Amino acid sequence: MESVLDIITRVMVWLGNLAFGLLSVFSPTVGLWIISALTGVGMLLIWRYTSNQDAIADVRAKISAHLLATRLFKDNLSVTFRAQRQIIWQAIRLLGYSVRPMLIMLVPFVLVMVQIGLRYEFRPIAVGELARVTATLKPGAIFTGVESTLKLPEDLRQASTDPCRAVALGTVDWRLSAAKPGHYTLAFGAGDDIVEVPLEIGDGFERLSAVRGGGFLDRLLYSAEPSIVGSSVFESIKIHYASRATPIFGWDVHWLITLFVLSIVFALIFKPILKVNI
Repeated sequence: MESVLDIITRVMVWLGNLAFGLLSVFSPTVGLWIISALTGVGMLLIWRYTSNQDAIADVRAKISAHLLATRLFKDNLSVTFRAQRQIIWQAIRLLGYSVRPMLIMLVPFVLVMVQIGLRYEFRPIAVGELARVTATLKPGAIFTGVESTLKLPEDLRQASTDPCRAVALGTVDWRLSAAKPGHYTLAFGAGDDIVEVPLEIGDGFERLSAVRGGGFLDRLLYSAEPSIVGSSVFESIKIHYASRATPIFGWDVHWLITLFVLSIVFALIFKPILKVNI
């Protein structure tokens, strides 16, 4: 049976492929701007319909009133201190009203970020560049030779001295290179214990699954592949892709920072249009 994470991954990968298929007519940079705008508007809508808008508006009005009081009665220390206490209390109330919408936004936001990260976090391996691949065995697994078996497709080659086995660490490493770009499938293991992992070679904008198996966070953040069966000797298989550059106005800015800043900017732009109290 598929695990819950497998089902979520499969659904989100399908939705991600659909969304990025529609965005494929734009460059990756323009696509990131569009995604940022949609993310900002989406967060606004979730906030609007999951928060107490009337209560937030009331708190905002009281904060403004107390700020005005500190200016008008700045020579009256008693009034000023009372207004400052009320500003702090209303700020705490505002924070309390923010908890529920933020928690509700967290799950869809993380799932969307994962699909974006699968495209923007790493770049494919260039033709002729060495690709390091690491297979990690399950704790206590014994090296029998199955874990060191790798079936390579045509046009892929491994270094003459590989694989490199680190028995103490329970890992096996390969260095691979390709003669031409393409979508390749690596088959690790032998017999009934075979784990397949995709490898992307070229300079295009592709969805890259950097790991199959492993811990919960690795699977959630960096994998578009199903889990490895429990009977396998492999704990995880990782492809060490290099980070992708995302230049914005000539500066190489990490995609997550770009997305975060632009989504806030677009949210502030659309806030009065959608009449949302934050």
